[in-house]
Amino acid sequence: MTREELEQRIRTELDLPHFKAQIDDQRDYSEDDYQEFKDSLVNYYKNYVQDIDTDFQGGLD
Repeated sequence: MTREELEQRIRTELDLPHFKAQIDDQRDYSEDDYQEFKDSLVNYYKNYVQDIDTDFQGGLD
């Protein structure tokens, strides 16, 4: 699949309507490449983004 197809699938499957991938524009991506990319995005969200509101509930004092 092309970069545009990969981005569109991520936008649809992960509900990220403005997602833009910083990946090679000339490469043809396999289904395995797509699944690996998607898994890395989900893991990044779980590890670094999901709980950010918890970190700041007590304020910044």
